[in-house]
Amino acid sequence: MTPGGEERIPFYVYVQESSTLTVASQDNATLSNFHRLPEEMQLCILAMCSTSTLFQLMHTSSKFRTEASKLFWGKGDAYFLVEAQWLLNEAYPGQPFWDMAFLTNVQNIEIECRAGITQQICVQRDNLCDIQHDLVDVFWASLKDKFPNVKKVILNYNEERVSWDEEPFPLPLQLLLRACPQGIESSLLFLEKEPKPHLLAGTPDWRTGAWHRCSFQLAGDGEWHKSEPKTFRQTILMPPKQFKGPVERYNELKYQCYHKIPLQRFGLWPLMVEALDRHHSSLGRDASFVCPLSSCTASFCQAGEWTVHAAKTHYQEWKRLLEVLPNSRVGARLKERSQALDRKTKQVQEQFKETKNAWITSDEATRAKIKRSWIEQLGSDAAWETRGKGEESCLWVEFMQHLHSDYY
Repeated sequence: MTPGGEERIPFYVYVQESSTLTVASQDNATLSNFHRLPEEMQLCILAMCSTSTLFQLMHTSSKFRTEASKLFWGKGDAYFLVEAQWLLNEAYPGQPFWDMAFLTNVQNIEIECRAGITQQICVQRDNLCDIQHDLVDVFWASLKDKFPNVKKVILNYNEERVSWDEEPFPLPLQLLLRACPQGIESSLLFLEKEPKPHLLAGTPDWRTGAWHRCSFQLAGDGEWHKSEPKTFRQTILMPPKQFKGPVERYNELKYQCYHKIPLQRFGLWPLMVEALDRHHSSLGRDASFVCPLSSCTASFCQAGEWTVHAAKTHYQEWKRLLEVLPNSRVGARLKERSQALDRKTKQVQEQFKETKNAWITSDEATRAKIKRSWIEQLGSDAAWETRGKGEESCLWVEFMQHLHSDYY
């Protein structure tokens, strides 16, 4: 989960067979009879298969591989995540952690847009807006180049709204949607602030200014059509690269420290909230309870009320939730998981230090050897290509900056 509360599903989890689905050995004969069914019936059954089953068929069945692949990649509720900044930077393979070969099959893409890209596309100079149309072109050209089979795109802007006069949403995002190439269906998932409800004087209110998601799509008349977002959508993280050489080994540490572990840690938050809500609401159907966080005096009577309160008021206080978890099996499991992530973080930090010390304590010959191994891989491995070559590669520059910094 992200700090903003958005779920992110690793690809290996997305294709993992559910633990509740088991096939008994005596059913093997029945499964083998599947091949005897009429082809039309086989295709109908395939269309009802789970994601994990389709993924297995793609890799084990020569007969159904093509159809299973078509159904797997065409799942309408699954979107694979990329960052808008990467596309604006011409989408060089060396910048993200994802396996580049995977991208060619992806049809549905969710693009994470941050406030910084709006400032890049619409540069404010002397109270005038200088639109960088070339960046809009680069954005879509990069997308089509790296995702040749793309069919649907969602721009996801999950940050507090920046005012753009009377516009429904920021102009840079409008420019991106209007420039969407023909044949690609595009929309915007946007964060809007709801008006705070009017309350009578003296009424306790634990609610804060609430935000909600809405969707915008360009209509045929050129106007923006606003609607509620689809109720169910999965955001999938693409599988990472294979980390082997010196460049990969360093970038694997970055991947673990700045991407994987933080998402796993924030993912504990909704689990802790649910555990606390269930614990307190199970004490008595009609029993009220006060918010378990010591600085808060809000009280609740029904199951689920505190969950809403926590999401709106305490979403940045996940560390404090650890301190008030119930002394139950679930509470113990959550604490163990948090401690395991602490240990993993410390392990990665120690590996960062070892990498740094290996450079600092080495003689010139050893440093030259380390540098040569990096430059050779950056020059020959297409997976780590960047705009700059050799010593000009942003990956080598970043590595040098890390070695000479005080961090870790």
